[in-house]
Amino acid sequence: MKLFILFVFISFTMLFAENNTTIDKYHRIVSTQVLYWSDYLDNKISSWILDDNDTCETRPFDAAPTTTEEIDSFFQNNRYLNDTRDIFIRLRTNSYFYTRESNKINMRISAQLPFDRCKKNLNLYFEEDDGLRNEIKTTDTFNSGVGIRYYGKERYGIKSSYSIGLTHASPYLRARYKYPLVFGSWRIEPIQTLQYSNKYYFDEETNIYFDKTIHEKDLFRVQLHRRSAYVLEGMDYGVSFQYYWNWGKDAGIELTQSFFGNTHYNDYYADDKDYKGINNYVTSIRWRENFWRKWLYYEIKPSVNFHKDNNFDPSYGIRFSLDIYFGKFD
Repeated sequence: MKLFILFVFISFTMLFAENNTTIDKYHRIVSTQVLYWSDYLDNKISSWILDDNDTCETRPFDAAPTTTEEIDSFFQNNRYLNDTRDIFIRLRTNSYFYTRESNKINMRISAQLPFDRCKKNLNLYFEEDDGLRNEIKTTDTFNSGVGIRYYGKERYGIKSSYSIGLTHASPYLRARYKYPLVFGSWRIEPIQTLQYSNKYYFDEETNIYFDKTIHEKDLFRVQLHRRSAYVLEGMDYGVSFQYYWNWGKDAGIELTQSFFGNTHYNDYYADDKDYKGINNYVTSIRWRENFWRKWLYYEIKPSVNFHKDNNFDPSYGIRFSLDIYFGKFD
């Protein structure tokens, strides 16, 4: 089925490729509908939750983005998707090829539809996690879903958001807290996420980002990660070193070296259940570029990992991705 969907998508792309005006026309129609329905839902939901005395106000002007925010936005990582006020639907096709695992092709949809009226910081989202967890060979529970997110007021420097939604047809509740701060030339941001589902029960994780701008446009990042869950024995942990080369508005490179481990080598892994420590070393490089149209991106990401399940022998892989955006995306 996935191959059929991909075949249809490629066929339509080739069909319209000869007529750029036709492509722009259809893209403009879909994008207009995305903006229309976002505005329609914004009005509807606001009318349900507002008091009679509430009045609408213009959304305040956003400050110029920092280098960190620009890079997170370009590479579409989870920090950006959890905080953005852009209005868009993203269609992503992925092709994975591995030397020691099964190859696969899939198509994913993610969306962000913020509702900004009348002081209500709501956001309708469809999410597909392409972040750190996809690098960790572990039991994954909350990697995708649909829901509504509410952004709470900042208190004592802590920014919060609360979500209710569905993942794998199971309802869940999520709370996310972050505390941005600056120490010298470093931007530090601890993020704590708590989630509960009636199918997967409790899951929580901590990510701490240490960001340093290099040459005013590049970024060096150290990410510390830990996670515990009802479905896991022990605690997952990891550290990731990332360097982002900004090649202007249209292209960028991400170089990553990561180390992952667990305090208890659980049943999901190999037979050595008493093993404690680092169980995977991952090196990857990702090239992402905007080409042909403002709303069209592609990615190439080769990687190699040394996992305990493979006796730490190298396992090579490469991912090809194509992103198509509809709506308002900068």
